[in-house]
Amino acid sequence: MSKLKYLIATLGGFQFGYAIGIMAGAILFIATQFSLTTSQEGLAVSAFVMGAFLGSGIAGPLANAMGRKRVQQCLALVFILGTILVITGAALPQLIAARILQGIAAGGFFVVCPMYLAEVAPAAQRGFFVGCYQLAVTLGIFIAYGVNWALSFSGSWQWMFALGAIPALVHFIGFFFLPDSRPAEQQKSDVPWKVLLEPAVRNNLIVAILINVFQQVTGVNAILYFAPSIFQASGFLSASAALLPAVLLGSINFVMTALATCLLDKWGRRPLLILGISGMTLSLMGLSLAFLSSPETMKWLATSSIMIFIASFAISLGPMPQLLGTELFSRRIRGHAMSIAGMSNWTFNLIVVYTFLDLTKRLSHAGTFAIYGCFGILALFFILKCIPETKGRAID
Repeated sequence: MSKLKYLIATLGGFQFGYAIGIMAGAILFIATQFSLTTSQEGLAVSAFVMGAFLGSGIAGPLANAMGRKRVQQCLALVFILGTILVITGAALPQLIAARILQGIAAGGFFVVCPMYLAEVAPAAQRGFFVGCYQLAVTLGIFIAYGVNWALSFSGSWQWMFALGAIPALVHFIGFFFLPDSRPAEQQKSDVPWKVLLEPAVRNNLIVAILINVFQQVTGVNAILYFAPSIFQASGFLSASAALLPAVLLGSINFVMTALATCLLDKWGRRPLLILGISGMTLSLMGLSLAFLSSPETMKWLATSSIMIFIASFAISLGPMPQLLGTELFSRRIRGHAMSIAGMSNWTFNLIVVYTFLDLTKRLSHAGTFAIYGCFGILALFFILKCIPETKGRAID
């Protein structure tokens, strides 16, 4: 039972990752079935992010009021409801509403799951167990890419989404058998928001917000959400051909996140951030150059650059925002602070995802990825100047 609580809690991350990855492949068939314009396609994808913004905003205060356990069960039910609406949708508005519901659940998991894991894990292993949440996200993306490819030959995008309800149901049922991470007497929302303006808290909150912002503006979700479309643009012509390297992308993401999970408590937070963001920045510049090269070179240079980018992200900006969020704040204000940081994450996630297709049309793929690379340089300076080392820090 002691290990089961970690496994059940990480299922929130799996649902989050699956919901991201499955849309990357399904949108190829949805866009055709509903005859979507580029803007409508961007809206269909970004609706999930709109919901996640709402979910991350309400999850922290609700977790203080109801407890981490009950909030996760409610979020699992919301995810299942969203899945039912997706697969029964006959028009774009219902699809958008359904993806908003799935996003609300994912945004809530983004805040509450790492919080729960940090509070039940031993301090010396906190990086590992909170890292398991991000590992579950990458596993969800990898499985989703595999499902996308397997079902791409039939175009059964409804089944792509339907399979995601299984882990949500296990998550909901599993928490009936697990304790909460907060004693019952502490489960009340008695923390005023103005506490976040106290100098020491405010400074940590700024750090937490900015690392979440940099996670997004370096372009990771533009790549994850639109991976098959990017591979098509680089020379993989058919949907099935474009989805196959996306499966490899998902596997690299998972393997490197597993490596990071094992290294977080050994190397510390700062070394992995510096190494990973350096790799992200260089690979983004390589990806930009790929789209300026000859067609023969473009496919393989773009593919290798994307793989290096995801590997670098997985050991740095992938697990770190949630982990640092649990370590920078006390239990009393953790829910509120992580909700604010989570909302900043999803705000910039929405901006990046919604603008990606239009940017590639206006500035080309080369220009778009060069912009993301410039943000990578800024992120590296931010890490060097502002991020403290929190390995082994005691939390209450």
